[in-house]
Amino acid sequence: MTPSERRSPGSRPAGSGLIRLYPTAWRRRYADEMVATLEQRQVRARDRLDLVRGAVDAWLHEPSRMPAFAALGAGGLWTIVGAGVVAQPVPPDWPGYLIETLPLAALATALGCLATIGCWARRSDGAGRVGGLSIALAVVGHVAWIVALIAAWLGAGYGAQTIAAQALGALGSVLVGLVLLRAADERIGSVLVIAPAIMLLGWPIAWLGYGLGWTLVGVLILASPESDGPLRSGFA
Repeated sequence: MTPSERRSPGSRPAGSGLIRLYPTAWRRRYADEMVATLEQRQVRARDRLDLVRGAVDAWLHEPSRMPAFAALGAGGLWTIVGAGVVAQPVPPDWPGYLIETLPLAALATALGCLATIGCWARRSDGAGRVGGLSIALAVVGHVAWIVALIAAWLGAGYGAQTIAAQALGALGSVLVGLVLLRAADERIGSVLVIAPAIMLLGWPIAWLGYGLGWTLVGVLILASPESDGPLRSGFA
């Protein structure tokens, strides 16, 4: 007896509820085909995990201007933070944050993380294992960077831990840029290699360069919004 024969009339196959996790446009195009596939097999825990993973991938590839707006937001905020640093008569100790700009820097870092994920998603299907490792490092680095900035704002310490977290986040973005370069996304890849690398240097002007880099990434995404496109399904 097949799985479809064992179900009562009108019942939906196991795992079909997870299809609601996918974007609306994806469901409109592929939901019926996915339900038909589920009806022909016994759905196991691994299959459910594949459905969830596919939903995440579909959202990452969903046509959206969010990465561009996140990049533009990060660029604007880093420019404000950088202007405050450059305007000081004596540059603050490296990494150079001013206490009043720490909340803005934390928000800018969060937006930069979203923009980095969006840039990676443009070529993630061809990025392979190296691409997966690069975005994982970028996300972990940005989260650590945000935590370090918030901790410094709350008075929990500032210095080596902030520098290390910032370097990790910047390095992750550089690696994502290298992945994009290898996948023939040269313009955005080049900016992601150069701009975050500037943040590894102890120059006050680096803040303005970093802000300019994110602004340029936002403009480039708006000018060239294409990506790999969503997978037909995340279910194998």
